Amino acid sequence: MKIRDRRARDFITNNFGLKILSLAAAIVLFSLVRGAEDAQRSVFVDVVALLPLPQSGQMLVSELPDQVRLTLRGSRSQLNTIRPDSIPPVQIDLTDTHLHYYYFADDEFDVPAGIAISQVAPASISLQWAERDERTLPVQPQLRGTPAEGLALGEPARADPAEVTIVGPADELRDLRAIRTEPIELSRLEAGVHQLRARLEPPPPYTRYQQDGPTRVRVEVVRDLAERSLPGLPVQVEGGEVSSVRPAMISVTLRGVPGEVDLVDPASVTPYVDVSSSGAGPAVLPIALRGLPAGIEIVRVEPANVELVVRESGEPAQE
Repeated sequence: MKIRDRRARDFITNNFGLKILSLAAAIVLFSLVRGAEDAQRSVFVDVVALLPLPQSGQMLVSELPDQVRLTLRGSRSQLNTIRPDSIPPVQIDLTDTHLHYYYFADDEFDVPAGIAISQVAPASISLQWAERDERTLPVQPQLRGTPAEGLALGEPARADPAEVTIVGPADELRDLRAIRTEPIELSRLEAGVHQLRARLEPPPPYTRYQQDGPTRVRVEVVRDLAERSLPGLPVQVEGGEVSSVRPAMISVTLRGVPGEVDLVDPASVTPYVDVSSSGAGPAVLPIALRGLPAGIEIVRVEPANVELVVRESGEPAQE
């Protein structure tokens, strides 16, 4: 048993350096042979299209690929050196609006020397053209929902800019009358003037807006007010005595939140004039009101003034 172990050890250790050198040479030779073998590899190349000028009156309405797939053939060592971004984008000239197909040629692609192109996918692109149109249309704010209870919209919502220019196929633009914004939710807005940012709705197929960025929309939210008229309220005189008051009764128009203005009791609203600073004789004085609940506004007092004759102190009243 010991003789067998010694023979195995001698087999490994005798001429150990030459054995290692032979193994390394074999590995290098194998790598060289394998690296020189023909192989294939697929890579993707970006596509950049050169489109017609607006003056041509035509525009492309077919989809263009962002990339094409190249199947490359060459030595394995060369193919392994190609990085995903090592082949520059291919530029295709589509300025001729009479073309119906574009066919890729191998010499359009900048591949390293010694590498051949065995396939381009897709090999061609179908081209469809349409008449180009350009229109400037008003921007229409799109409002969704309603303001919270007790609130209402004030002035109509306005967009800034008020108009945008849209470019696209004439058939797509023919029926457009306005460009709407994306919906603006009203239920979250408090009373006041709001300057909101809203994007335009996506344009129709193959069209685009010339302006970039969101639109500003002005939305005014006010208290939801109702008006109510109180006729036939008697005018009281304070601060002195008068011999006549014309008219003796007036009408008042009030404004407030519907639920609140409806609860106003006419008996609690008192129109009056103060004659304490007026001298004796005829006078025209404005009417004031008291007894209105908080939050109720006076819209109109009809008439706003009364004509009266102020008596001197101690002067007997006229029959």
